[in-house]
Amino acid sequence: MVARALRSHLSVLRVPAFRRLLGGTAVSQFGDGLYAVAAMWLAYSLTDSSAVAGVAGFLVGIPGVCRVLVGPVVDDRPLGRVLVASELAQAAFVLVVPLWFWLMGESVAVVLATMFLAALAGQFAGPAQSATVPRVVHDDDNLVRANSLATVVHQATDAASRLVAGALVAATSAVALYVADVATFLVAALAFLGLAVPDDDANADAGADADDTDAPEVGSRLREYAADVRAGVDVVAGSALAPLLAASLFANLLFGAASAVLPAYADGLSDAAAYGTLLAAMSAGRVLGSIAAPAFEDRAFAATSVLGFAAAAVAWVAGVFAAGVAATGALFGASRVPVGVYNVNVKAVLQTGVPNDHLGRATATIGTASAVVAPLGMLAGGAVGEAVSPTFVLYASGAGFALTAAYWLASPTLRRFGAPTSVESGAFAVAE
Repeated sequence: MVARALRSHLSVLRVPAFRRLLGGTAVSQFGDGLYAVAAMWLAYSLTDSSAVAGVAGFLVGIPGVCRVLVGPVVDDRPLGRVLVASELAQAAFVLVVPLWFWLMGESVAVVLATMFLAALAGQFAGPAQSATVPRVVHDDDNLVRANSLATVVHQATDAASRLVAGALVAATSAVALYVADVATFLVAALAFLGLAVPDDDANADAGADADDTDAPEVGSRLREYAADVRAGVDVVAGSALAPLLAASLFANLLFGAASAVLPAYADGLSDAAAYGTLLAAMSAGRVLGSIAAPAFEDRAFAATSVLGFAAAAVAWVAGVFAAGVAATGALFGASRVPVGVYNVNVKAVLQTGVPNDHLGRATATIGTASAVVAPLGMLAGGAVGEAVSPTFVLYASGAGFALTAAYWLASPTLRRFGAPTSVESGAFAVAE
């Protein structure tokens, strides 16, 4: 029975385009894991300041605000080309750090600037990958399975890369990992270069019409672009996606704060290896949650969210209280299991309920809202961690999980949310 269920979940790998997308994304995400540890630890170690680490996290997160603007680009351009361009741009920016350090010497300003620019270039990747999945899978029934598998691979790769990165930073240097990260971006670009993504019918028709006309004036194109952005906002604001998004904002704020102080907290426990271990444990927890997600696809989303976030709050606070690398890592990882389940189911709800021709816009809008909250949390967390203590900030972040559970209970719309598989295709379309 278990083997049959596993074969069912893995059946989506029969789609060649999905395999290539999954492989390219995994390579890129392995590099991202290396970079995440190297960049944050380097920013902290050069200054011994949680406040600077908070600024670093802010600069990485704030470009996400631009994601709402890249949504129309994702929807209107060949997705394979968008993915390739994003990887190459990130490789170019990340390469600046090792070159500068070797030629000019250490500079936290260069690290911070590079983090911002690389993050800005990477904003196209998330919406493009999300919009690519339903086009290559071609089956709404397989979306949860595809997203579950993609998230499992993502988080497994992320966990492994962060564990490896922590050990390598402790043994060598953070700068050396930047070179490895450049290589992973280039390999991912090669994988995406051969990715064939079918055009959405609406976009194909629009492209055919555009070939028969002259290029629009700049003013006309800007007005059309603004209308595309508004369309993505309307999809979210005019549907159940709005309270679904709001449910996570408090938690995102406080978890962002926790991310800012985690290097200092890990340094108090041990060293860079401890930082990598904690990050790897949290990623491993999301892996387990992603693996478990299909078991909850037919259960009420409201019930799994309330119970899951409440359990996450308890595990996180217990992990801070434990104050040891092994115990804290295990409990932090356990707190991320419900988050893994939640993320997969949210993605399936989004990809099923939003029409394909608006999916990039809607994904970008949601990413933008989260990108506003999390970087502010990092700035605040770094400042509070510097003024009070990293431990205080970590305890406060545990309240974010509890607040999310409370919001689900308080919202009439969310309390009535059924199973992810019960969402009808195009249910969140905006009436014309």
